[in-house]
Amino acid sequence: MAKEVEDKIMDLKEAVKKFIRDGICMAWGGFTSIVKNPSAFCYEMIRRGYKNIHIIDRHGGWCTFIQNAVGQIAIYETDWVGWGEMFGKLDFNIERRYKEKKIIIEDYSHAEIAFRFLAGAMGIPFIPTYTALGSEIHRLEYDALGRAGLRDGKNPRIPRKKFEFMEDPFWGEGRVVLVPAARPEVTVLHVQQVGEQGTIRTWGANSADKEEAFACDKLIVVAEEIVPEEHLRKEPERNLIPFIKVDAIVELPFGAHPSAVPYYYDYDGPFQVEAYKASRTQEDMEKWLEEWVLSWEDYDEYLRKLGGDRIVRLRASAVTGYSMIATRGKRPPPKLFTPLPLMIR
Repeated sequence: MAKEVEDKIMDLKEAVKKFIRDGICMAWGGFTSIVKNPSAFCYEMIRRGYKNIHIIDRHGGWCTFIQNAVGQIAIYETDWVGWGEMFGKLDFNIERRYKEKKIIIEDYSHAEIAFRFLAGAMGIPFIPTYTALGSEIHRLEYDALGRAGLRDGKNPRIPRKKFEFMEDPFWGEGRVVLVPAARPEVTVLHVQQVGEQGTIRTWGANSADKEEAFACDKLIVVAEEIVPEEHLRKEPERNLIPFIKVDAIVELPFGAHPSAVPYYYDYDGPFQVEAYKASRTQEDMEKWLEEWVLSWEDYDEYLRKLGGDRIVRLRASAVTGYSMIATRGKRPPPKLFTPLPLMIR
C-alpha cells in the first residue's frame, strides 16, 4: 500500500507530464468559471504547449476559456460554449477559432452531456433520454464530427453516431433518443480534501464531477490539502469518490483560482472581468496570457504575483463558506450574524 500511495502523490508538473499528451481526450471538473476549476493544471498544460486536445465538457469554464485563448482545443463536445456566469459570458476566443475553422464544436443539450457522462460512469455504451427531442440539435446536418469524417470507428473516443432514435419497447410511450457514453481518457478535478490514498471529499456544487470521474480511464485530483484517510473514513457518506478510482494526487492550495473552492476561498470576480475584457481581441488576450500564464516559473510565483492582500480578501468564512469581505459588484456582501450555538458547533 505504501508504494501505491507514493506513486499517486506527485507535484503539478509531474502529473501533467505523466498523464497528458497531444491529442488526448479529457474532461474538466468544476462548474463554469465559478466553482472548483482545475486552473493551475490547465496553465501547466498550456505552458508545455500541448496541441489538438479533445475536450468533452459538461459546459464551458475557466479552463476551456484559457485553452481556447491559445488554440489548444481541436475537438470540443459540449452543451455551452460560454465560460462564465457573472463576470464573463461569451467566449470570444472560441469564436475566433471557429470562424478560422480551427476547432470542431459538437453540440449537445445540457442534460444529454450529463447523461453521456452517466452512461460512461455506468460502463454502458449509451443511454436513453427524452431530452432535446424536436430540437435542431438532432438534425443530421448539425453532426459536426460526422461532417468532419471522424465517426468512422477509428478513434475509440468518438462514437460512430452522435445519437439514435428508437421507440420505447417497454411501455409504448413513444420515441426516445439514445446518446453515446462519454469516455474521456483523463478527467481532472479540483477538490477541497483528498486522503493520502485518494479518497475525495468536496463541498458545494459538484456539477458532473462524480460521473466524469467514473467515466474516465485515469483520474487526476488536485486538492487544497491532503488529509489522513482515517479522518475521511469516519464519515464515509460525505465522500464523493473512493481512493481506488484515483490515479494521481496533487496538493496545491489556491490551485483553482480565479474560481471558488467553498470554505477555502471565493471566486475572484475582478480577475475574471479583466480576462474577459482582454479576450475581445487576440492581441490583448496574448498580453494577458503572457502576464498571467506564461511569464512565471512555478505556481508559487503566480500566487506571489496575485499578492497577499488579494488572497486574504478571497479567504472564505468558516461559517458561510464564502468570503465576507470580497466585493461583489458595487457593494460588499451583507454582514451575517450567526447564533452563538451554531458558532460553537
